[in-house]
Amino acid sequence: MKPQETKISDSEIVRDWNLKAWLWVLLCCLAIFFTIPVARSIQKIISHTIGRDFFTYFVIFIVACGLAVLLYLFIVKFKVRKISQYAWLVICAGIYIFLTIKLDKYPEEAIHLIEYGLLSYFIFNALQYKIRDRTIYIITILIVLFIGTTDEVIQWITPKRYWDFRDVGTNVAGGLIFQLAIWKGIRPGFIDQPIAKISVKMLMVALTVDLIFLGLCLSNTPKTVKSYTAVFQSLLWLRAEEPMSKFAFLKTAWSLILISLISIWMLGMRWLKRFK
Repeated sequence: MKPQETKISDSEIVRDWNLKAWLWVLLCCLAIFFTIPVARSIQKIISHTIGRDFFTYFVIFIVACGLAVLLYLFIVKFKVRKISQYAWLVICAGIYIFLTIKLDKYPEEAIHLIEYGLLSYFIFNALQYKIRDRTIYIITILIVLFIGTTDEVIQWITPKRYWDFRDVGTNVAGGLIFQLAIWKGIRPGFIDQPIAKISVKMLMVALTVDLIFLGLCLSNTPKTVKSYTAVFQSLLWLRAEEPMSKFAFLKTAWSLILISLISIWMLGMRWLKRFK
């Protein structure tokens, strides 16, 4: 990934999906998901032997190292001269560190900032083979939101792990900051094309999936859990899990989601007609 000064000609642009790039996304997701059952045990071992502050210092160390590498590449290899690019990299690193320190009551959660920052990079890298306009940043964040929510759902069904909408926000924040660093700091020169038809379609689908998934999570109240576990009695153990949602205004929430979906698809279809 090169700064804005290095351009890629249209003839060099790959117009097809890269399966190897998506494999890295899959491996990153699997690494996140498969650590869920053992994460608490690892955290307890580290907390008792080194101390919980280790997680805070570890994340700050990783962010500092990442920033140092990028600054070195900017200065030595790419010879970037725009001060604003350096400033944005420092700002993004500062936001990571600030959020890490703010999580001092639950320092282990700061690891999610690194995990989802890295995941957002892999998603961006996979998408850039097909999408070369600025919607790539939005689509990346929407995919991160879906995976980050899935992470929390898996935690909800895992014994001794818990669901929390705030953790979904932490996951998304990790990806959002990294994308901001790419957009304003690195400024890849190949993201300079007009918005394409595939970009609009992916935006529509990603927004639709995320909104429906959010609605389902909000609807998973204790009453709902009791209803479907009464039918599927093999899932009765889910009643012992903490409530995923206690939202009392589900009709209002789904009404807003439905209105949003209709608006997204109406605007999206009008947008797509411009390509004909």
